[in-house]
Amino acid sequence: MRWYVILAIVLGVIGVTAFILAYLFFVQGLQLMPYVAIIKLRGTISYSKSGLIAPTITPDDVKYLVNEVLNDPLAKAVVVVINSPGGSASASEEIYSMISKLSRRKIVVVYCEDVMASGGYYIALPAKKIIASPHCMTGSIGAIAIFFNIHDLLEKLGINVTIVKSGEYKDMGSSFRSLRSDELRIISEIVNKSAQIFKERVLSCRPNVDYLVFNARIFIAEDALKYGLIDDIGTFDDAVRIARELSELPPTAPIKEITKPKSILEMLLGLSSYGRFAEQILKPGIYYLWVGGLNIDLRYVTITK
Repeated sequence: MRWYVILAIVLGVIGVTAFILAYLFFVQGLQLMPYVAIIKLRGTISYSKSGLIAPTITPDDVKYLVNEVLNDPLAKAVVVVINSPGGSASASEEIYSMISKLSRRKIVVVYCEDVMASGGYYIALPAKKIIASPHCMTGSIGAIAIFFNIHDLLEKLGINVTIVKSGEYKDMGSSFRSLRSDELRIISEIVNKSAQIFKERVLSCRPNVDYLVFNARIFIAEDALKYGLIDDIGTFDDAVRIARELSELPPTAPIKEITKPKSILEMLLGLSSYGRFAEQILKPGIYYLWVGGLNIDLRYVTITK
C-alpha cells in the first residue's frame, strides 16, 4: 500500500505545480519564452500627472516601465508606442536618458501613432528604428518658452499688484506685467540654447537628417521619412515584426504590454485632477512642445519663441 501513498503524493505535487503554472501563465501573464515588450507612452510630458482624462508621460512612470523590461531576461526587444506633442524639456531629457539606457541593452523600436512631436520625438531618438503611422505628425524640433500675462485682466477687475524686488530682473517672466525687450532677448537666448541641445541630440542619433527639420516645423510621415526623421512608415504590427527581426526572434514570438499598476489614491484622485491640466502643462518654463498638439484653447496665452 505504501507505493500507492507515494504515487498519490507525487501526483498531487504535480497537479498543484501544474495549477500554479497555469494560474501564473493565464491569469498573471507570466512569460515562459522570449518575447517583445510593449511600452505605451501617451500624453504630454510632465513631472506631474494630470488625471485619467488628460494623460501625461512622467519620468517616474517611464523609469518603472524601463526597469521592468531591463530586469526580465526574456524581454529581448521593446516596441515603444509614442503619442505625444512633447512637454517639459527637463522631463523629456530624463526620459530620453532612460530610453537610451534601455536601447543599450535591448533592441528598441519606436512606433508613432498620431503625434510624436518635439519632446515626443526627443524621447524617441535613442531607438534602433523609428516607424510611424502614415498619418503621424512629427518633428517640431526646437524649444519654446511660455509665459502668461494677466495684467490687463487684473486691471479690469480693479486688482493692483505691488512687487518689491532685489534686482532688476527678479520678476522677469511675472504674469503681472509684460516682458520688456531686454527680457525678451534674455529669454530668447535661453530658448535658443535649449533648442541647440535638441539639435545636437538629433544630429548625434540621426546624422543624415536634412537641415530643413531644424526650422521647428511639423511633418507628416511621408515627409518625415524623406527628411530622415523616421526609418519607415507602417503599422504597429510592422513595428513588432521589425523588433522581432532585429532581435532574431521567430515570427511567432509573443508580445507583452508592460504596465504600471495604479495605486488606489491615483484611481480615486485621477478624475479630480483634470482641472489642473493647463496649470501643470503650461506653467512658465522651457518646453520641447508642439503647442498645436495640445487639445486646449491657447488663444489667450502669450508665447515667446
